[in-house]
Amino acid sequence: MSGAANQGGQVDRSAVEAARINRRGTLVTALATVIAALIGGVFAAYKVGNDQGTAAVPPRTVTVTATPPGQGVPPASTGVAQTSDVSAQVRLEAGTGVDVDAADPHAVDTSGPNGEIDLFYSGVWVTVNRSAAYSYSGGEKAASTACPRVVANDKPAPGGQVMLVAGYQFCMRTSDGKVGWVGCNDVQVPNYIVLNYRLFTT
Repeated sequence: MSGAANQGGQVDRSAVEAARINRRGTLVTALATVIAALIGGVFAAYKVGNDQGTAAVPPRTVTVTATPPGQGVPPASTGVAQTSDVSAQVRLEAGTGVDVDAADPHAVDTSGPNGEIDLFYSGVWVTVNRSAAYSYSGGEKAASTACPRVVANDKPAPGGQVMLVAGYQFCMRTSDGKVGWVGCNDVQVPNYIVLNYRLFTT
């Protein structure tokens, strides 16, 4: 009897231990499943949020705008004559003249300051087209504002002929109607004269 009871007790303890191990394994498995589900949920939520953030932010673009030459905003008017790109020096031999409005001003043989020829050197005198030479002595730097005023007074030097010495200067109006400044750089009568000149746009 007691042997059977002992055997039954051993069977019961073994069964209880097995059941306990089985429950522990089930609990561990369930816990692992829950943890895996949580990790998977967190990952999925991160991916969705990241995708939505990417979709919400438009791609960055850089636009480069080039202004075609000559189509920029013009400078504000200051009421002062603007210096043009025409700033040069010309050497005139006796009996030659120059069209200072030309794209490439150079001395040409001529009989006087007529037509397009603005300045003519006779060997003694410098003559200006249409007698449009105006007395001036303020220097090249001030000429951009002074020459337009001098020319506007419309009182050309008498005769339009100027006997130049180095350093002499005057204002003028060109055959195209531009205002200019002229200064004598060098002169060797009657051989040649070297003139510095600058034109202004009003």
